[in-house]
Formats: sequence, structure tokens, C-alpha cells
Amino acid sequence: MANHLNVISDSYTKFGLKHTSKSTACLPHSIRFFKKHILTPKENKEIFNASLVGGTLIHIIVQETLTKKLSLDDVIKSELVQSKIDEYEPNDEKDKKKFEFIVKAAKETAQNHLDNILELGSFEWSDEAERVLWTPPVNTYWLIYIDLIGIINKEEKVLGDLKNKFGTVTLTKTKGWTYTNVKCPDRPFYSDVQQVSLYQKATGLKPFLSYASNCDRKLFTQENCEDLSQDKLDKALKELMIYEIAWEKKLELADGDLNTLAWLCVPDFSDIKKKSFWWTGVAQEQIDRLLKHYE
Repeated sequence: MANHLNVISDSYTKFGLKHTSKSTACLPHSIRFFKKHILTPKENKEIFNASLVGGTLIHIIVQETLTKKLSLDDVIKSELVQSKIDEYEPNDEKDKKKFEFIVKAAKETAQNHLDNILELGSFEWSDEAERVLWTPPVNTYWLIYIDLIGIINKEEKVLGDLKNKFGTVTLTKTKGWTYTNVKCPDRPFYSDVQQVSLYQKATGLKPFLSYASNCDRKLFTQENCEDLSQDKLDKALKELMIYEIAWEKKLELADGDLNTLAWLCVPDFSDIKKKSFWWTGVAQEQIDRLLKHYE
């Protein structure tokens, strides 16, 4: 039987798009349009907040500790980690305080992830493994970066993703800025199940999800979590594909015309005014650039 040649469809290439990802597919379409078609790649990378940067920081600490077999204290003191902390520029005072709380509790949060992973057994670990996956009828490929892959005798066995739970910062009249401790969920969030369903399909490896806060931890595997059973993963992947196919249909309707695509992805103007999650750290000039499509 002849090999099937996978080709990215014109609906993507007419907009200069090459691939998709789980995080991109799950975006609200108005946010996806803004991030992928209004902002430049450089601008997109420069929009962040304390939770996003703090999450990256915890990932680095855990991955460096596992893959390089270093002590947690040494990794936290390393130039790599300290430079990430020093480089952060908060969006406002609240964002600044939240980042300070995340950094202060970084050791406890990272240790909770490490304790989770210790339950999996003895593995060598690799991180940020890149994979690609085609899932017809999605007419482009998924670009995948896997947080951790566990290896025994040079054979890949398990894969997993790290999920951080950060508290909320509040300014009080009597105590100043306070930070709430948060528990981890009793079952994995569905978007995270969709994520590892994609990873599992690309690799065939057994998935796990590690959740950690500064005061709590939960490890989900196929042995202790029905949501990670094969039939549930298959269902989650199918629904993730539906998200992407819905976006592709809008690309097809727009047929390479950016203004048409804009009208198919009208933003929530109240969210823009409130500077809600997706709009935190976004410059007014970038918002104005978006809104010109609706004049």
C-alpha cells in the first residue's frame, strides 16, 4: 500500500500558518485571531503575567533537577533560575506581589512535583521532547513539546505534564498583600486530559499529570484515574480535533482574507476594557491594531 502524503491545506497556508498545538486549538477564536494574526511572534512572546512566568519557572526548576540530577537548592540558586526571576517585569503592583509570592514558594511547589514523580518509580528523565502528529481530518500537524519523558534502559516508558496551582493575591486593610494557599484538584482538568491525549497518541507512552501548589500535590496516572484510561483519552483527542476543525472551517471561509477572518472572530469588548486574563499586559497600540478591522 502506498504511503499517504500529509499536506498542510490551503486554508492554513494562505494565512502563513504551518501547524497547530493543543494550547492554540483551545484558545477562544477571538483570542486566537489576535495572538496569531494581529501580533507578531515577538510581540506574542512578550505578553505575560506572574502566573505564566511563574509556571515556566517551576517547570525549569523541576526539569533541571530531574534531568541533570541536581539538588533542588542548587537549581534554585543557579544562574538560569535567578536570571528568570530578575528579568521579570510585572504588569502592575498586584502582578508584582503575586510573582514574589510564587518565587517565595517555588521550592515547596517544585518539591511537591518531585514527590509526585518519585511515586512513578526509578526513571532517567528527558524534557521538552519535540514531536509532531497528524490527525486527519485535521489538515495540518500538531507541534508538541512534552514536559517530561521517563526512560528505563534507554527505552521511553512514560510521559507527563506539570501543572501548577497558584493562589490569589489580595490587598487587605490590616495585613497588606496576602496570598491564598490552594488545593490541587481531585481529578485532572479536562483541557489537561486533552493535552496528554495528544502526547499519548504521538508516542504510545503511558501518560501522567502532576499537579502541585505550595501546600498540596496530586499525581494522576492510568492506574489511579479513570480520566486517563485509553477510551477517555481517545474521546478527549477527538474533541480536541473538533476544536481545530472548527477553526479550520473559519480559515476556509476567510480564504486568506484577514479582514473576513476578523469578522468571524469578534472579540469580547468588555473583556478588553476590563483587562481580563487574555488582555493583561497587552499594549493599547496592539489593541488599536485589532480594532481597526471592525471600523
